[in-house]
Amino acid sequence: MTKKLSTRRPRNWGGVITFDELEPTTYTVKAEAFDSDGIRIGSGSIEVKVVAGETAEKTILMILTNGGEIYETNYLLFYYNNNTNKYYYADSTSEINDQIITGNNSVIAGYTEDKNGAVYQYFKSNNTADGGDMTISDYTSIQKTNGDQPHFKITYQDDTPVIDPFYYDETTDALWIGHYATTNNTLKFLKIENPSTKFSSIQNYPTFATSTGFSVSGATYTAFAIQGSDIYIAYTNSGTSYLQRGTITGSNDSGFSITAKGTAQSTEQTGVAGTINDIAILYDGYVYVLVSDREKLNGSAINDGDTVKSRGAILKISGTDSGFEVEDILGWTNSARAIKSKKLNDENNPYNGVSEQIDSINAYIPALSESSKKFYGAERFVAIKPKELAIADCGANIILPDYKNKKNGNMFQHDRVVTVNLYDFAISNVTELNNLDFKSLSISGVISYITGFSSSYSSDEE
Repeated sequence: MTKKLSTRRPRNWGGVITFDELEPTTYTVKAEAFDSDGIRIGSGSIEVKVVAGETAEKTILMILTNGGEIYETNYLLFYYNNNTNKYYYADSTSEINDQIITGNNSVIAGYTEDKNGAVYQYFKSNNTADGGDMTISDYTSIQKTNGDQPHFKITYQDDTPVIDPFYYDETTDALWIGHYATTNNTLKFLKIENPSTKFSSIQNYPTFATSTGFSVSGATYTAFAIQGSDIYIAYTNSGTSYLQRGTITGSNDSGFSITAKGTAQSTEQTGVAGTINDIAILYDGYVYVLVSDREKLNGSAINDGDTVKSRGAILKISGTDSGFEVEDILGWTNSARAIKSKKLNDENNPYNGVSEQIDSINAYIPALSESSKKFYGAERFVAIKPKELAIADCGANIILPDYKNKKNGNMFQHDRVVTVNLYDFAISNVTELNNLDFKSLSISGVISYITGFSSSYSSDEE
């Protein structure tokens, strides 16, 4: 079991702390190190079994960041729409400007940024940006946007990219790309070593190396993160999303091997629900996982009494000897609220002669009054800072029609950047973005005008 322990009669402050008067059981003791600016520069934990009448000594080893060098990125947001790849790149959300990359049917599967600030784009189709030479169908491309835009081609096999296929490990300066074979659901990886300094010398047409030791029948792999030999893999199977920790070894030449560490946990087992969209392992060893749970926001019909969901969360996870454990959950909407029409049971005066009406729906959606504390649908990490994480959050709220006053219902979408303070693990800032549409969300209903827009009726009904 895990308990938060307080020190009793601390002795020998030179790095030694004594706990006594503890009930016999197994405890997890965790230590964290902070610099003078309050930035966490290291952490460590260990399990201690307390036996009645005995003492135990354990040492926690913390590897602090090298010379205070902490990986930090700018804000990097992107979306794909109508054959136009648009990404936003700036020091802060207030400075975001459009930068558009176009390609003939090319789809950018992901962006990432290295420790020197260079941005990488991964094209999963047959064409590169800006009139490049990709005209045949047997490869994809990686491009580095550092002014001269060098790129190299990757041999494309009959497999499927992980939904979020890119991960950059700043601790080893390695760029990872993940695919999987749909025939047997075996993961494949391509590891690009030292891209920050040797990208221009990488040879064309490297191939993905197959991994052994881990595959899940019927899985769709959604995200992964790697730090050194530590790997976290997210996948969905039969409608349920899972997270698995493991150890990865090998190379592009010899192939990779993944050894599972502990058993996979579903999002429900971790205390939330929905799909894992993104994973980040930070410099201090903590792992952060984004979860989104949306329902009836993809054009599905809404009927009276239906359940509608638009919620999300960020999980704070630490590795253990038996896999991992969730230390904290932020931004989750756990219970439903009723979103009702302003005028109920107005059967004698139906709107436009329609007798059906939606009186109420059950909404797992943050109310506007709590939108600064919760997520509508956490999508991607868009910036990593020494003290905070920035997250692209996408979802919608719903207003039902007011029949008597003949006001339309409304679904209004939220596309925003949510900043999470790592020191106290709390949402510190929310920026609504009017110039960026993360996803196209829509709903329909038995009353066709439920999604009609009426600016006079854009208020949140509790």
